[in-house]
Amino acid sequence: MSQNYTIQARDTRYYVTSSQCDVDGQIVATADGSGGTVPQGATLTFNKAVNPNGGVTGVTVKGINGLYIALDPIVDSFRPEIPQNATTDHKLVWSTKPTNWQVDPTATPFNGYYVIIPEGLDLFWFTDKNIGPIVQVKSGGQLAGTENQWTLAKVE
Repeated sequence: MSQNYTIQARDTRYYVTSSQCDVDGQIVATADGSGGTVPQGATLTFNKAVNPNGGVTGVTVKGINGLYIALDPIVDSFRPEIPQNATTDHKLVWSTKPTNWQVDPTATPFNGYYVIIPEGLDLFWFTDKNIGPIVQVKSGGQLAGTENQWTLAKVE
């Protein structure tokens, strides 16, 4: 059963947001939530509820317009028919095709934060004030501090 959540970055306090105007291929945006107010468009739909006590949960994430959060596709100009794996600094985009994400509590016992990873890749969602109001992925070996940690809040 699907569950609505807000996703907020631990360090920047940015929320991942969507709008009715998002289109396939558009970069996923964020909005500042440091003032304590949840911004418009911050409610996203996971295809199932995340269990903080149950370890990793595999999910897809959909915006209010019905598009999914996905990795920016990589196309080799010489062999466009062969999909390429994303690498560090790839942006998240809205897509008609769902991406499977692994949502993982960051500590045991659970401390309230999660990391979000594309299934099968050593990449983590992150955002910081230097990259602007977007979400990218970064290799586990390049992470600094808690920049890849997120809070999830259920929206009833």
